[in-house]
Amino acid sequence: KEPFTILMPPPNANADLHAGHGMYSVDDIVTRWKRLNGFASHWLPGMDHAGFETQYVYEKHLKKNGQSRLDFDRKTLYDDIFAFVKENSGHIYTQLRRLGFLADWDRSTFTLDDSVIDYVYETFSMMVKDGYVYRDTYIVNYCPHCGTSLADLETVYVTRIDPLYYIKYGPFIVATVRPETKFGDTALAVHPDDARYKEWIGKEVEIEGLLGKFKLKVIADDFVDPEFGTGVVKITPAHDPNDFEASKRHNLELKQVIDLTGRLTDIAGKYAGMNVNKAREAVVADLQEKGLMEKIDTEYEHSVTTCYKCGRDVEPMTFPNWFIKVAELKERVKKVVENDEVTFHPAKYKGQMLQWLDVMHDWPISRQIVWGIRIPVWYKIDENAENIYVWWLDGDKKLQKGTVGSFIKKG
Repeated sequence: KEPFTILMPPPNANADLHAGHGMYSVDDIVTRWKRLNGFASHWLPGMDHAGFETQYVYEKHLKKNGQSRLDFDRKTLYDDIFAFVKENSGHIYTQLRRLGFLADWDRSTFTLDDSVIDYVYETFSMMVKDGYVYRDTYIVNYCPHCGTSLADLETVYVTRIDPLYYIKYGPFIVATVRPETKFGDTALAVHPDDARYKEWIGKEVEIEGLLGKFKLKVIADDFVDPEFGTGVVKITPAHDPNDFEASKRHNLELKQVIDLTGRLTDIAGKYAGMNVNKAREAVVADLQEKGLMEKIDTEYEHSVTTCYKCGRDVEPMTFPNWFIKVAELKERVKKVVENDEVTFHPAKYKGQMLQWLDVMHDWPISRQIVWGIRIPVWYKIDENAENIYVWWLDGDKKLQKGTVGSFIKKG
């Protein structure tokens, strides 16, 4: 007979079902209706390993026992999470069956089944061959607490009131909510049509800083809002998406001032090793002591990017990740949506889908976590390998970091 198939949107394998899964009733009704109309209908059930979601849930379980993910080697942590998932996911199919759903239970699929992983690897290889997947150092959302990159859909924007600091930068006053990142500045920027600063464009200015004097070039760029602060902004390419894009347009250096643990790097001098909040307090106090703080607006309202799981502030970071090129792929999707080849219920979601596609940029698929499907890539390395950077905790729980080549040389 003519087939009709539905893939069950797989529930996460780390917990019981919730009220939202009642939407499966729609799938069940449609499957039954098609069968009554002579189709060979098939509803394929499954469960999702939900990589980051599940590891986060398991880490909360560890925390209750006074433990951390950093207490285990990779294989032990992976096996422990697998056992945790196996124990918790058993309830899901029992609940679905009690609801009387007409799914093909004998062919249920888990997204860590060998057949699924093989298909993922095959697809990844195909997309690399077709030029849709690449590895690059690009700015991504990074949660220092959870220790992983996040896609845009895994972040939450919250409106918050924070201090806006007006800092003396040579002949200019620069407004910023992040004074602790000033050690990663590589330029000052103004809007090209801002008459106040036209004479400065292209010139270098000498600036008195907390670690001595330094020079920054003044550049002109359309992304600068002349109404924000004083109309002069500092460019910190390694830690701000707009600044990163400006750095590519103006060929500016990337200076990493915050590391993957959320602490300041060695380029911050005496502030190195402090977490972001402590560093901000120290930097502000020292700027005030040196007379480099013009004023502080304590009622500045702005939007802050946070992690959708832990709720902490996300750090824009630049380090190698794997990405999917979306430009060509999303255009195909837009045509299908615009031509009403798919139907949205409610209809308003058509507009939201098109709006989301318009702003969508290359998609980061790297997650620096243990639980899930590993990216199937191996790196050829030797003592000269300076392009692969590694971190790990040694037997004394001391953080080791550096290039693979440097550790090979040390034996």
